[in-house]
Amino acid sequence: MKLHLLPSITLLPTPHDTADEAQIIEDWSRGLDWVKWLLGSVRARTELLLVDDGVLPLPAAWEEFTEGVLREVLGPALKSAWQSAQAGDLEGLIATDAALSAQLPAAAAKRSVFAGAVLLKSTRHARYQAVLGRLREAVEQGRCDGHIAIVWAAVGHFFQLSLTNVIAEYLHLEWDIVTRDEMIQEKPAGRHSIAGLTSQIMHDASSEVVLRVVDA
Repeated sequence: MKLHLLPSITLLPTPHDTADEAQIIEDWSRGLDWVKWLLGSVRARTELLLVDDGVLPLPAAWEEFTEGVLREVLGPALKSAWQSAQAGDLEGLIATDAALSAQLPAAAAKRSVFAGAVLLKSTRHARYQAVLGRLREAVEQGRCDGHIAIVWAAVGHFFQLSLTNVIAEYLHLEWDIVTRDEMIQEKPAGRHSIAGLTSQIMHDASSEVVLRVVDA
């Protein structure tokens, strides 16, 4: 399937009223239904990403993910990768990708790389790919693994998504995959909601420091 570059879109700036920020993020998300199509191949071909509900009940598994790998590794990686993509900095993307390979548990890293490969394949024929195309070449040459968070940040920037949107849509992807076979799919509320987590990652100063290893 040939993928054509979407026309330019206008996204709202980062909100200044923090009291209404969660609602604004939710409103943005509802206006990006086409992103679900863009990530459709990953949803269809990925059984599990980084939220693992194989042992814990779903609510506890989601909380463990948000308080562990998301806060300590994935959130900072998404921010760093999007900023590198914005700057056209391939070496920055490769460095962040290498950090994820070192910091994620082996099984999670394998799933992450598989999902990244699916997304790279589904966007192969987009035109004028710039740093996304160079990232794809780096993966093919074995210079980096191509984790889903890194690939998605580059794809999101290519399609002119803001960092806020890139983070929120990644979290939607995680939630949709882990709840695919669940009878009840009501999304979490409060600080563990997708909007709440997105806001936390956007404003978390610790995401600018070196990422920490997450134990298996």
